[in-house]
Amino acid sequence: MSFEEGVFKNTFKGCDEENFYVSVFERNLYVAQHKGESEKVQKRVTVYSTPSCSWCTTLKNHLNIHKIRFTDVDVSKDQRAAEAMVKKSGQQGVPQIDINGQIIVGFDKNKINLLLGIGA
Repeated sequence: MSFEEGVFKNTFKGCDEENFYVSVFERNLYVAQHKGESEKVQKRVTVYSTPSCSWCTTLKNHLNIHKIRFTDVDVSKDQRAAEAMVKKSGQQGVPQIDINGQIIVGFDKNKINLLLGIGA
């Protein structure tokens, strides 16, 4: 779990490399910076997932590796969020990612990277 100013912000699940947790506890994980530039403008990113979904874990790991801040919504525990997800995308499958209102169903790495400016 992570907290910001005493407020719960996120839950981290699974097995990750030691440096991932060091970054989390040093509060460096989600600061996305380019060399010689100030902070990038952070896009609004929401991941719709379930705990048993391996592609969901792959997607979240990809975002963490690239220091992209995101909100993780567990649709297996939040029926309203699941209904909202289906209303937005017309799809029930996970993972789904909402990047500033653009929905991607599944782990489409190339499209996600394009929308987030990863590798650009």
